Amino acid sequence: MAAGFLDRRGQSPARLDVHTYSNIVARVASVLRSSGYLSVRKLMCTVSFVPKDQGFYVAMNRDEKRSRSIALPPRIVTVAGCRAIFPREPNGGTWIAVNDAGVCLALLNWHRIEREPAHKITSRGQVVSELAVKLDSHDVADGLKNLRLKEIRPFRLVAIVPKEKAVAEWRWNLERLSEYKHPWSIQHWFSSGFDEAKAESMRRRICEKTAADDIDRLRGLHRSHLPERGPFSICMHRTNAATVSYTEVTVENRNVTMRYKPGPPCLASPTVTKSL
Repeated sequence: MAAGFLDRRGQSPARLDVHTYSNIVARVASVLRSSGYLSVRKLMCTVSFVPKDQGFYVAMNRDEKRSRSIALPPRIVTVAGCRAIFPREPNGGTWIAVNDAGVCLALLNWHRIEREPAHKITSRGQVVSELAVKLDSHDVADGLKNLRLKEIRPFRLVAIVPKEKAVAEWRWNLERLSEYKHPWSIQHWFSSGFDEAKAESMRRRICEKTAADDIDRLRGLHRSHLPERGPFSICMHRTNAATVSYTEVTVENRNVTMRYKPGPPCLASPTVTKSL
């Protein structure tokens, strides 16, 4: 098993019973719904993944309207002996999480797909909350198939699984759930409700020019205003919207840490740190 991880409860490499998983997932979802973790709309962001010898870094800029309520910092949720860390909005919403198996999930709205569910709409925030305690990519895939996807707006879900050295991505376009496998190497994903195609093109060029292969360079990239401070810079600034938070996940051996910085990463503000 890569990165020195054991499966929960010391099981290595055996996986927990499927019924145990179902109960855990149901209880996690219940806890998060009661805490108001289930509403993510108009989310824009940049997500970066940097592998390490015994783990990885993930960094995520979250771009939102300035009028949106300020999100609450990460906290640790424990369900049936399983722990996960994530921030949330006052009225719900989970867009990034990491659990005590080192599995990290990050959700991006897929603005390029301009479709809406035909009838009932379920928040995209439910995706991360339902899958927060999954141990591997197969469990994430199975969990996605069990969601009521026809009620969920288009999204992309990234999963980093250190014990497999797997970087997986699922894309839901309201018709089909597609899975993509990426190499265990530096990766970036982009989402924008302003002009997604142009934002992705410009931000990707900046990432390609920046050797963000360690934590200092990664933080510098997510503070970047290249090519100029505005709607397409990674640290985004518009009249009515901006990067509203920076979240950083570090997984090394069996140590898991999330650092959360409210406000644009280019500005000084207190950082909240939680570890498992």
